[in-house]
Amino acid sequence: MSALPLPLPEPKKAPITLRQLLPDYLPARMVNEFVYCPRLFYYEWVDGVFRESADTLEGSAQHKRVDVRPSALPEAGEAAKAGIEAEKIHARSVTLSSERLHVIAKLDLVEAEGSTATPVDYKHGAPREGKDGIEMWPADRVQIALQAIVLRENGYECDEAVVFYQKTRQRVRVPVDSAIISEAEEAVARAWELAEYGFIPPPLVDSPKCAGCSLNTICLPDETNRLTGIDLGAAAQLGLFDDAGDTPVRKPPASEGVQKPIRQLMTPRDDLKPLYLNTQGFRVGKSGEVLQVKDKEKTVQEVRIGEVCQVNLLGNIQISTQAV
Repeated sequence: MSALPLPLPEPKKAPITLRQLLPDYLPARMVNEFVYCPRLFYYEWVDGVFRESADTLEGSAQHKRVDVRPSALPEAGEAAKAGIEAEKIHARSVTLSSERLHVIAKLDLVEAEGSTATPVDYKHGAPREGKDGIEMWPADRVQIALQAIVLRENGYECDEAVVFYQKTRQRVRVPVDSAIISEAEEAVARAWELAEYGFIPPPLVDSPKCAGCSLNTICLPDETNRLTGIDLGAAAQLGLFDDAGDTPVRKPPASEGVQKPIRQLMTPRDDLKPLYLNTQGFRVGKSGEVLQVKDKEKTVQEVRIGEVCQVNLLGNIQISTQAV
């Protein structure tokens, strides 16, 4: 008798890389975050961590007003093909992508005339004060450059880009030249490299950006740097990438001597207050955004939900499902 053949081993599966777990397209808004703070970019895009703040909520509300009437952007040169005179078009909430860079961008406004288009991005804050007047912040400049790139790759001519800062109601223009294009493409390449690297970069060192960051209570920049022995009083923030190219994370200098104190980037206590009820027979209901405390049919107290962090019922007190 011939021996039975042994079962063949199953073919080994190739290990899944982090790039395979990431979306195919990198949002231009995330490249903005990368230029602002690589650690913030990693938290939001790779780890999926996000937390609202007053600034993010106000910015979202402003963008909703901009996006209230989305409109289509015609193909480049459509009017010329039809043999009609090109008219100026204002298209809102236009989403375009770059297959070359694997970047996707949502354009707040595109002012197009014929085959020429100008992207207009709306920002919540104020422009930067430069030597020669107001100018875009670097992160905003990179984001608007990416919008110009996706317009060009979709057939439009784009020689100028605009950022509108809502706090000061000012438009800041920038020419779309080779320098700004190279800056944006470099930022995209570095952002992809960091995302694929798989390790979160260290926090910024003693940076004023941290005070307004919505994730400062999660990132804990000064506390993290202190625990890792990084000098909080370093004069300059080093670049993200190592010149040797071995790793996309470059560590700030280690601490020597007396260190600066850890900054208090968050309030020591919450403004919200707990609600305690101990009167037997009370009922707690909800009307709109208000909690109503009733004794039989009489309302004895009303409390705005936005001002309460917890509700404590001590004893025989009922609460409605809507209030919960």
